[in-house]
Amino acid sequence: MARANRRRIRRLALVSSVAAIAALTPVLGQSATADPPPGQPTVAQIQRQLGELAFANTQLVEQYDVAQGDVAVKTQAAQQAEQLAAQADSAFQIARDQLGAAAAAIYEGGSFSATGALLTSSSGQSYLDRLQTLSMISSHTAQVVDNLNIANTQAQKARKQADGLLASAQRTRDALAAKKAEVEKQLGDYQALLDRLGAQQRAAYLQQVNPAVSAATVAQLRAQAPSASSGAAATAVQFALAQVGKPYVFGAAGPNSYDCSGLTMAAWAAAGVSLPHSAAGQYGYGTHVSFAQLQPGDLMFFYQPIGHVTIYIGNGMMVSAPTSGQNVSVVPANQFGSAYVGATRLTG
Repeated sequence: MARANRRRIRRLALVSSVAAIAALTPVLGQSATADPPPGQPTVAQIQRQLGELAFANTQLVEQYDVAQGDVAVKTQAAQQAEQLAAQADSAFQIARDQLGAAAAAIYEGGSFSATGALLTSSSGQSYLDRLQTLSMISSHTAQVVDNLNIANTQAQKARKQADGLLASAQRTRDALAAKKAEVEKQLGDYQALLDRLGAQQRAAYLQQVNPAVSAATVAQLRAQAPSASSGAAATAVQFALAQVGKPYVFGAAGPNSYDCSGLTMAAWAAAGVSLPHSAAGQYGYGTHVSFAQLQPGDLMFFYQPIGHVTIYIGNGMMVSAPTSGQNVSVVPANQFGSAYVGATRLTG
């Protein structure tokens, strides 16, 4: 049931992604000015639509990463099923050939046959005993072959089922890849639109959606981090703070650019902890803690289904790799408001 619910949630996310794309399309061809002509969108409207598109893309990237992982798992399962099916078929074929050879020996003569038993038996009772033994051997061999045939049939069925599950996973991944490519094309238009904004408008936009703290504050936070958390967490926090100012790039995990889960993955890798390159995947690692229990190094997760992850650094702040057109920055931990889902604590 839980798995079915997750699939339903992912389908809903795809629907919202397409809706975001559709909403953005008529806007991208228009310029953003402080006082737009009648009928043209305001800067605030453009900001809202671009934010929806960026979130849609984040969702698709996360879902694609999960789907790609599912394909890898099912590929391995299909390969194992193929190997087991080949072994089962070989065992059945060998046993069937042996049964045929034994049957031929029984009916065509030789010491291992009814005729051979008759010619070599010392008495009628001895002959009957040997016939009974031959019958038991033949029956046992036939039963072994029947069992191997059943096992072979089941193995072939399992192989076909594994192949079917793999094909289904590949179709899901390919569909997400197509949607992701569509959104990424729109994001190219989004970046072009941001570039067309005046310097003042662009600065106001970035400050509104990503009110980063000053460089002096970042330096102060870096100085405080080691005493504020455990050794491994301090290492992760220091690494994350050292990336502040680097650009956000989808799918990047350093050293020159990052996406959200790429940043947290790299930060904790520096502390010796391995994490998947997926916000949703990282949510399954560590111990879940409440917002009130947050400590430096904890991972914070946002949106449902999970589409964003940051690293808490203390003093009500976090390091976030936000979205296209923005840089890794230090922002308030409550920046995303009700989009907050939960947090996890890792140990080195």
